[in-house]
Amino acid sequence: MAQQREARGPANVVGAAVRGNDFWGRSDDVAQVWRQLERGSVLLTAPRRHGKSSLMHALADAPRDGWTVEYFDVEYVQTPRELLVELTAAVLAHDRLRTVLDKVKQAPGQLARWLGGVVSDVGLARDKIGELKIALRDGLGDGPSWAELTEQLLTLLDHADGHVLLVIDEFPMMVGNFLDREQADAIHFLKWFRAVRQRRGGDRLRFLLGGSVNIEPRLELLGQQALLADLERFPLRPLERSDAEAFVAAVLEAEGARHEIGVAAEIVRIADCGVPFFLQVLISEVMAEARRQRRGLLVPDIEPIYQDRVLGPGNRARFSHYHSRLKEHYGPLEEPARLVLDALVLDQPLTTRVLADAVARGGESAAVLDETLALLESDYYVDRDGDRVRFANGFLRSWWMRHAARSRGRL
Repeated sequence: MAQQREARGPANVVGAAVRGNDFWGRSDDVAQVWRQLERGSVLLTAPRRHGKSSLMHALADAPRDGWTVEYFDVEYVQTPRELLVELTAAVLAHDRLRTVLDKVKQAPGQLARWLGGVVSDVGLARDKIGELKIALRDGLGDGPSWAELTEQLLTLLDHADGHVLLVIDEFPMMVGNFLDREQADAIHFLKWFRAVRQRRGGDRLRFLLGGSVNIEPRLELLGQQALLADLERFPLRPLERSDAEAFVAAVLEAEGARHEIGVAAEIVRIADCGVPFFLQVLISEVMAEARRQRRGLLVPDIEPIYQDRVLGPGNRARFSHYHSRLKEHYGPLEEPARLVLDALVLDQPLTTRVLADAVARGGESAAVLDETLALLESDYYVDRDGDRVRFANGFLRSWWMRHAARSRGRL
């Protein structure tokens, strides 16, 4: 056994976005995003629980010299008017952006009238952000155009000191909400937002748009992929195997967990992915078992705990969104999507021709396969390499096999 030294480095944070010392091994990613932001706005893509929000918070927590960064989440925003409220509240509650208010008096009348009463009645403190949003929403009412007011506000930000970065988390999810609600209005919003970005291409305002849904395949099906073509792309990748093992070792050391040589490598091998969140769920379970048995971690412990605890009933709800998202968002493509995933549980990778046959045998039209795969790829259930399709990672395949696959009795 190797007794770990005094705890340091990343703690085993399971679920919440990590910050500070717990944000481990992504310094190169942060530096690359900043380099891209120097050139223009950026679209950051990553599956759910892959560390996207943690990276976004890292930019907000430690802005580069000359930059002011504000982060806000729009996952549940349903209309452009709601986005205007969220954006305005985030800007007004930011200490360094308070100078924007000094220019409201010279701003066009509609914006000045809307903001003036709200600011004097509620104030700008972050602990009053909820009250601020309510006041902004009530003051907006059925009045002026969201597009005009939003652009006026962005014009003010163009005159803030230095560069301003607006970090908008779950932007693709919001666009999906718009498309589900009214497709024509959603496309109008995307065209407007592209025009706003392009008019400010050389100015000081930038956007970092992140999300756990990749909206681009859906826009491609609508023939509207050009609406995001101006954005720099940054896909957040899982850790490489060697980095994943180093991460696990660092977490075990920080937690003061006694373990024999080989435990870190075995955790990565069994989880079959380099996603810190998935690794940390397994770490949490093996450490709990070691504490229960009052001993250090052993290599043979890892696989049984993964099968019994991580993939067992106790953690089913933690990953239930993989199952529920199909029912909530796929509509008539829910059943073809399940048929595709069930086929990939039995064998992978599979060609699109084999998957088309599987969909047809399930009583669905093979003609919907391309659209189905576009959605599954958008939501990071699957990866496509040319004509071949597979689960996005081994952990997701194992979870689907255990909890959702109707073919699991044939495994």
